[in-house]
Amino acid sequence: MIKNIRRTVSVISCLTLGAALAVACGGSSSGFNGASGGSTSEAGASGDTAGSSTGTAGASTGTAGASTGTAGASTGTAGASTGTAGASTGTAGASTGGAGTTCTSDANCPMGTPYCDTAVGTCVQCVGDGNCATFNNRPSCDTAIHQCVQCTASTQCGGQRPYCDHPGTDNCVQCLADANCGANQKCDTTTHACVASCTGNGMCGGATPYCGPSGYCVACLSNTNCTSPRGVCTNNTCSCDAGLTQCGGGGASCVDLQTNNNHCGACGTQCAGNQVCSAGVCGCPGGGTECNGTCTDTSSNPQHCGACGTACSGTQTCQAGVCQAGGCTAGLTSCNRACVDTMTNFYHCGDCGSRCDSDQTCVAGQCQ
Repeated sequence: MIKNIRRTVSVISCLTLGAALAVACGGSSSGFNGASGGSTSEAGASGDTAGSSTGTAGASTGTAGASTGTAGASTGTAGASTGTAGASTGTAGASTGGAGTTCTSDANCPMGTPYCDTAVGTCVQCVGDGNCATFNNRPSCDTAIHQCVQCTASTQCGGQRPYCDHPGTDNCVQCLADANCGANQKCDTTTHACVASCTGNGMCGGATPYCGPSGYCVACLSNTNCTSPRGVCTNNTCSCDAGLTQCGGGGASCVDLQTNNNHCGACGTQCAGNQVCSAGVCGCPGGGTECNGTCTDTSSNPQHCGACGTACSGTQTCQAGVCQAGGCTAGLTSCNRACVDTMTNFYHCGDCGSRCDSDQTCVAGQCQ
C-alpha cells in the first residue's frame, strides 16, 4: 500500500509540474503530452522524442504554429511546452489568415459578381468560360481580371477579325502587326485595324482623315479633331471623355460606370430586374429594398412593413415601417394600406401606383 501511495503522489507531482519535468516522471507522462502528435510509446521513449512528438502537435494546429512546433522538436526535454505554444500560435495564425475574406463560396456573392474566386476569397464576374455563356459576344473568361471578354486567344476569332488582342482589349481584331495587313497598308496598333499608309492628309479620308506620325491614316491628331462623348484624342484615336469608359470594342458606347445599368461598376455588369446602378452598385431605385426579387418600399408596403416578409394583419396600414391600426396620418395617402406622401414617393408619385422610371425621382408629385 505504501508503494501505491508513493506512486500516486509521484504522478500528481508530475502533472502539477507540467511538461517541463515530464522526463523526470517517466516516459508515460511524456507520452501523454505528445499523444496528439504521435503514438504514446514513441513519445515516451526519451525526453527528446517527447519534444518532437509535441512539436508535431503544434504543427498540426495551424500554419503559423508549424514553425513554433518545429522549434519545439529541437528543444528536447522542454519541447513539450514549446509545442504547446506552437499549437496556440497556430490557432492565432488561422484566425489571422481569415481577415479580409469576402467570400468562401458562390453563395456569399451578389448579382453582377456571382462567383467566388476561392484562391483570394473575392466575388468576381467569372472563374471560367462556362460562367460567360449568357454574355452576348463575350464567351471567354479572362482569368487574370475575372471578367467575361470576347476572346483570350486567336483561335476564338475569325472572319474579318482573326486575331485576339490579348492581353489588351481582349477583343477580336483585324491585325496585331503590319504583317497581318495587305500591300500599302499598316496596322494601326491602337485600333488594331489595317489602314492605308500615307505621306499627307490628302491620301486619307473617311473615319481616318489625317495622316499620322507613323505614316498611316488616323482618326485624330489632337482633341480638336474629336467630338464628345469621344472628345479626347489619345494615340491618334478619339477616346471617351473624362469620367466615361468605353465598354467593348469597335463602336461601343462611352458609359458612366457609376450610373449605367448595363455596365454598373464594371463593363458588362448588368443590374437585374428593377434594380438601378447608383455609385457603381446595383440596387433598388427610390431607396427601396429588394424583397423576393422585387423592389419595394419597406417604409410603407403592408406586405413588407419595416422588413421583407413582415406583413400587416387585417386592415392595418403600414406607416414609417410600422404596422398600425386605423388610417394614415394627416398629409399622407393610403395606397392599398400603404401610407405615403404622393408628393415625394417614388412608387406612388402624384397618385397611388404611379411609379417613376428607374432614373427619375419624385418631386412635387411629378417624376423627373
